[in-house]
Formats: sequence, structure tokens, C-alpha cells
Amino acid sequence: MSVRELVIKPDELAHFPDGAGYRWLELFDPVGSYGHAAICQRKAMLELHVSLTRWGPNIRRSMVSDVEWLKGEGRRLGVSRITGMRADASGVFAPELFRFARLFGFSEQSVVQFATMELD
Repeated sequence: MSVRELVIKPDELAHFPDGAGYRWLELFDPVGSYGHAAICQRKAMLELHVSLTRWGPNIRRSMVSDVEWLKGEGRRLGVSRITGMRADASGVFAPELFRFARLFGFSEQSVVQFATMELD
């Protein structure tokens, strides 16, 4: 298996809020770490965020087992779906995300934009 749960939030996911129920995961292969993920149970779904630091054919093959691990974890938690999310504070749309998500069995893709207003 190429998924390991972490106690400390990885730097790549530092912008995620503390105390929000996220679990931090390291994705790795024999060469070393190739990314991190954050998962959080939200009622009947498992929220997923992935940040990759390396990519290539070997990583793609490793991620197939990562997705199987994730599906097993979702079943263990009793959720009915996994929802992958991407956030980019610079406002850049990533069209490759849809192809990437389809490679691993995700469907019903959409684009969500939001803005935040801080209250005084």
C-alpha cells in the first residue's frame, strides 16, 4: 500500500483549517513521497484533496492502489461517495483535472467558484 496516515499536517496542505476533522495522508512509492492528501468525512461522503509533488507512469500506477485504499476507507466509514475537490487561490482553472479525475473513476465533474468576505 502507498498510503500512510500522518499525525502532523504536511506543508503542502498548510492552508487547510486546523480542527476541521481532516486526516492527513502521505502518498509514497519505493522512491519516496509523491504527494499528500487530506480526507474528511462529511455526512454521507468523503471529501478528498490531493497535492502531488511528482507525476509519471509509476505514480499513476501507485495511485490506482491509493484509490482502492480510499474506497475501502470510505466503505469502512459507511459513506456512499468520495468527492474530490481542487482549490486554487490564484483563480486558475485546471482543465486537466477532469481528465485526471476520470482516470481514477470520478464522474459528475463540475466547476465551483466562491469568494470570501471577512466580517469586522
